[in-house]
Amino acid sequence: MSESNPQPGFWTAGRLIATCVVAALIATVGYMLLSPHPDQRADSRVVLPGTPISNPASKVPADFDIRTFDGRTIKLSNYRGKVLVMDFWATWCPPCRLETPQLARLARENRDRGLEVIGMHIDDRGRSSSEDIRKFIDNYGITYTVGLATDDMFTAYLGTEDDTIPQTLVFGRDGRLVKHLSGYSQSHGKLLDEAVNQALAGS
Repeated sequence: MSESNPQPGFWTAGRLIATCVVAALIATVGYMLLSPHPDQRADSRVVLPGTPISNPASKVPADFDIRTFDGRTIKLSNYRGKVLVMDFWATWCPPCRLETPQLARLARENRDRGLEVIGMHIDDRGRSSSEDIRKFIDNYGITYTVGLATDDMFTAYLGTEDDTIPQTLVFGRDGRLVKHLSGYSQSHGKLLDEAVNQALAGS
């Protein structure tokens, strides 16, 4: 009488590895769904200059005279009544290059609905020349206003704790902040579209 071959146990090495991989994926998805979004700033209380405020925690920056790349001077208080997207960026910043096509699209598609976009190029101590900025504008088809931000403007709107770029602020028609996003990713892009649509809808 021949001996039967022993049956392998259910938990083989392959099944253990596969189970661990599936468990890790489930944990990762759950964390992403339930955790606060890492690039969404929830602590910003900045409002546009000239905005009436009742909350003492609100922060109203000075109404800077902002030089634009095309030689004009603008004030952010002039944008009250519009939905304003203000983006701090630089030519050499890879996430800025990823975000710029979305900003160009938003400006192009929503200008008639009252949206204005201002790309605030940071003071990078000459790392970006005027020619670099011009090439960037041309390469990405930027038709929105490009401003030249000083350090004072950067810290007035973003503080000193996080110097990440891009940083994107969406203001409603009333001058109040709707969304503040730091960095850029695919999920960031979705949040930016949603914030602009929310502000344009007036909610």
